[in-house]
Amino acid sequence: MTTQPRSVIITGAGAGIGAAVAKAFAEAGDRVYLADLSSDRLKATAADLDSSLMSLHQVDVTDAAAVDALVDVVKRESGSVDVLVSNAGVFDAAAGIEATTHALWERVIGINLTGTFNVVKAVTGPMVEQRAGRIISIGSIAAQRAMPDGLAYCTSKAGIEGLIRRTAYDLGPHGITANVVAPGVVRTDIRATSTEILGDVVPDTNVRIGDSVMDSLIPARRGADPSEIAAAVFFLAGPGAGYINGDVIHVDGGWIAA
Repeated sequence: MTTQPRSVIITGAGAGIGAAVAKAFAEAGDRVYLADLSSDRLKATAADLDSSLMSLHQVDVTDAAAVDALVDVVKRESGSVDVLVSNAGVFDAAAGIEATTHALWERVIGINLTGTFNVVKAVTGPMVEQRAGRIISIGSIAAQRAMPDGLAYCTSKAGIEGLIRRTAYDLGPHGITANVVAPGVVRTDIRATSTEILGDVVPDTNVRIGDSVMDSLIPARRGADPSEIAAAVFFLAGPGAGYINGDVIHVDGGWIAA
């Protein structure tokens, strides 16, 4: 347990990687502010946490005013905004250029990339004022590899890398670090959650990563548990990562080397 609880904002905390990240910080004794589009998913995450230092916030990251309001709550209650984990995102069912409609593009870019900008922008002021902070965004191997992800998803994750690099450059002199954790295959329900959020704009492409692809591209020969992604996030928020800034940490079982 940390000697002084940090205030940690986690978007997309209702499932998968976000829920695992929430658990890692809660177990460390930090004050976790869990944000998600779904109140039901938030409650499910909270039920798995043994912590009195948490609060649930139903927030759409595409709504900049709602994001700003969340950050105001954190600052008022905690006195500081110490860590942001920008995790909220959706998957586009691996739609290529022909299957990517304007509606699908706008929704995926709006949630994944503009949503990341909104939360990073919102915490910048408080972190600069306190001259400290850690910003960690969940990217993807899709920023570097074209398959098996879709056009809008790949673009959004590549955009996140550019956003975080420039943010790291701008905020580094203020004692703030900004980094990306880029997972490969992770055992989550992102397809089902994305279909729920995107509705009819997401196509039914039925693209899956088969065992042959896993065996040829991923040296580890398996997907990651969400806790393995959370471990990298937790490290970047800790004292040992103070000189890591503007970087992309791949947690992909070796896929980036293939």
